[in-house]
Amino acid sequence: MKLHFRKLVHHWKVLLGDKAYSVSLLVGILVFLSSIFVTDIVGTFKDSFDLPAVGDSLLNLLPVLNLDFLFIWGFYLVIFLIVLYPLFISPEKAPFVLKTFGILMLVRACFNLLTDIGPPDGFHFEHIVLNNPLKDLAFRNDLFFSGHTAVPFLAFLIFKNTVFRWFMLVASVILGSTVLLMHVHYSIDVFAAPFIAHGVYVLSDNIFNRLNIRFRKRIKSHGWKSLQQKVEKIKNKIIHK
Repeated sequence: MKLHFRKLVHHWKVLLGDKAYSVSLLVGILVFLSSIFVTDIVGTFKDSFDLPAVGDSLLNLLPVLNLDFLFIWGFYLVIFLIVLYPLFISPEKAPFVLKTFGILMLVRACFNLLTDIGPPDGFHFEHIVLNNPLKDLAFRNDLFFSGHTAVPFLAFLIFKNTVFRWFMLVASVILGSTVLLMHVHYSIDVFAAPFIAHGVYVLSDNIFNRLNIRFRKRIKSHGWKSLQQKVEKIKNKIIHK
């Protein structure tokens, strides 16, 4: 564990020593904070209207279940893990993660602004808000598309070649099923979410891919493994003198 944190600290120092990384990280933070601000404004605006529900053939077949714990704390667990992974495992991904999730939230806010549809019949909003520690960010009419489905699916796309990504895929399926069984979202909100998340990922990857490659190369050339190799070479030179 100590060795891992020594590696982690070294990698953060190497990355923050690159001006491009520091600027990219700052931009990522600003984009993400801006997306939260815009989401709050749009959600508050949409909730000022009493919007009608529409029909949904799939929801008509599903019972309304109380899955508040999974809906709230399952989603918070996903967010918590997504935050922890770049912080403690892959710091070179941190700017990309912030910018990509920020773009996802901005796209979702725009779609919600364009969609005047109220929640499905049976949606128990007051009960959800009562049990939600972040109740100020819980809105009734921000339906399209499902963040519970899109957020873990986007993490699945970002964290390639890891076991973590498969956990995120499973979480996306479970949380998508949860919001359907709770009648929190329409089926189109859930089924469209992975496709929109994929579009956001492709857009972000096309814009920021050069930076991502640069940060990976910096870790490879100046990271812990490279440092250990340099130390080993110095030791060998001393021994052979």
